[in-house]
Amino acid sequence: MRHNCSFVAVVTHLYEEFVQFDFYQETKREQVERGLLKQEAKLPRHYFDYLLHSGVLEVESDPPYCSSDVKPAAIGMNIRSLGTTVLFDMCFAPQTYKLWQNTDAVLEELSLPADIFEEYVYRLGAISRFRYLGRVDDPAVATQLGENDMIEFKRDFLLSKNGIIKTIVAFANSNNGNLFLGITDEGIITGINHEIEQYGDPDKYLLAITQYIQDKTSPLLSPFPKISLKKVQDLYVVAIFVEVASELICGLDKNGEKYVVIRTNNRSVMVKDPHQIGEIYVKRKLGSEISRRLGLL
Repeated sequence: MRHNCSFVAVVTHLYEEFVQFDFYQETKREQVERGLLKQEAKLPRHYFDYLLHSGVLEVESDPPYCSSDVKPAAIGMNIRSLGTTVLFDMCFAPQTYKLWQNTDAVLEELSLPADIFEEYVYRLGAISRFRYLGRVDDPAVATQLGENDMIEFKRDFLLSKNGIIKTIVAFANSNNGNLFLGITDEGIITGINHEIEQYGDPDKYLLAITQYIQDKTSPLLSPFPKISLKKVQDLYVVAIFVEVASELICGLDKNGEKYVVIRTNNRSVMVKDPHQIGEIYVKRKLGSEISRRLGLL
């Protein structure tokens, strides 16, 4: 173990089924360093006890905390942002099988240095996923970041349909990405209020976008992009979060012919070389790491 690190729970309230506590990360080196991860965190007692019995949690409580018999548990790290610091959610479920579907407790938006985060993943035998890596929900934040390999802007839906599909296919074949409708290329929020008025209802408008994406991509995107309506002052913006697909995704042109797009150098680029398309297909099917090991990429 590279760091003598542990979580510390300072219990504030103890209930029959739950523990409420201030959650810290403590590292013992030449001196003890303690940082607050979450104030007034709350966990079911059996998950709290699981962390305690796993040797990653120390408890400070008055009177002293008495744990119950430990029950099996599965822990998943839902990574939101990755770098020298990792932003993540710690998810708990009764069993590893279908952990993400059966999650019934979450400690949200925790932040740790990358090496310490890895230490906890190892010690807990936790499962990590990058499902929300790169997700940007706030249009104002997106405009500050500007267009990049994970963010793209379109002025609207009705006049940008082809570009929207091209971008969604590129994200699905390359990396998680955020597409915003109602923002110019220069990052100015102009909104899509006029389009909502044309449809007469926000739900009908979002349904039209959803249906268009379904009709113009093949196979069906799984997971399907998360489409939501955001409001910045009086202007509405559509936020579309696209996750990397496990299969090669194609767009369909006006004649129903398939085409492939990838994201490169902050742009969505059409791929026509059959060999390159084959590489993308293999990577989607087997995963990039296995593909490299087999010498296929």
